[in-house]
Amino acid sequence: MNKFKMISLSLVAVISVGVSANVSSVQAAENLTPEVSVASDTFWYYTTVAYTTTQSMWVSVAHNGKMYSGYIYNRGFAPGNTGESFFSGTLRVGPYAPSAMIGQE
Repeated sequence: MNKFKMISLSLVAVISVGVSANVSSVQAAENLTPEVSVASDTFWYYTTVAYTTTQSMWVSVAHNGKMYSGYIYNRGFAPGNTGESFFSGTLRVGPYAPSAMIGQE
């Protein structure tokens, strides 16, 4: 019985060393340099305005030293206030022009 305990403990020790070696190699293979993606240059924006039936509006907002632009969409009545409309949407970095205005003078 004593030999069985010794063998089983040795087996557990070998397996745990093998697993920790694999985990450390996985962590070492991780890319440590940050990558800039399109998703990181977006900003969720919302606002309330006087009641309107307009479906969308173009906004440009300065946030954390960057200019974000894009369309926000009418989501209906603002919570708790029926005299205002709630607009929200995702804005992208950059002072883009609205697509409806491109090509028009």
